[in-house]
Amino acid sequence: MTARAEPVEAAFRRRVIDALIAPLRALNAVEAVWEGGSAATGRLDAFSDVDLCIVAPPEATGAVFDAVESALAAIAPIEHTWRVDPPAFRDMAQRFYLLAGAPPFFAVDCSVLAPAGVAQFLERERHGEPLVYFDRGGRVRAVPLDRDAHEARRRARLEQIGQSVPVYALLARKEIARKRALEALGFYQALLRALVELLGMAHRPERFDFGLRYVHGDFPPQVRDRLAHFAFVPDGDTLAERIEEIVAAIEAQRAAVTASIHAVP
Repeated sequence: MTARAEPVEAAFRRRVIDALIAPLRALNAVEAVWEGGSAATGRLDAFSDVDLCIVAPPEATGAVFDAVESALAAIAPIEHTWRVDPPAFRDMAQRFYLLAGAPPFFAVDCSVLAPAGVAQFLERERHGEPLVYFDRGGRVRAVPLDRDAHEARRRARLEQIGQSVPVYALLARKEIARKRALEALGFYQALLRALVELLGMAHRPERFDFGLRYVHGDFPPQVRDRLAHFAFVPDGDTLAERIEEIVAAIEAQRAAVTASIHAVP
């Protein structure tokens, strides 16, 4: 029986990773490299990026990105680079690369993490199991979520949602009254984000703050359908109706989450 050929997307992805690991290992300042994202959470598919986490002190960040870019350029020209500024997290520098001739939707997401900031990216319940390529100090491993700290963040966010929603609702209604639907839409989107977080607190409490990421796998179909109803607003007239609907949905969901918190002994 003839062996089935490796899919083009998987072969390209593997080629990129193989090309990156050797030059990173050659840099003494690099303590560890692992892959996160879909590779760590079991969601890997033909459209998945390479999410590379590189542990190195801040003063080595430039040399690390130079090595990454030289390795990528040996595979294919780098068509576009996004240097994320400011980064999403402290103790982190991040760049995205798009390569010429890569499979559709392929990107390389490289994060250089200071050793002091690594732990937050290794919480198993939020980030999965790291796929470690090398680890000089033997410290890269998934750790349990700090549930006390996480619960404190969840409660603080719940309080902020309760305080902010009446204001966003007022501002959205005001712009509708002014017949400025586009401006109302901006405030409505803040309401939508609040609803997504509240639903996350119920259906994926460890990742309640992930926004719309991973809702396909994390939320039940009927919840996704309800979110789609709120997210895809066809016109300004419908927006006025949706504002009232989403405010009611937020208040009901916030009450449910609050009740669940108080029910915990």
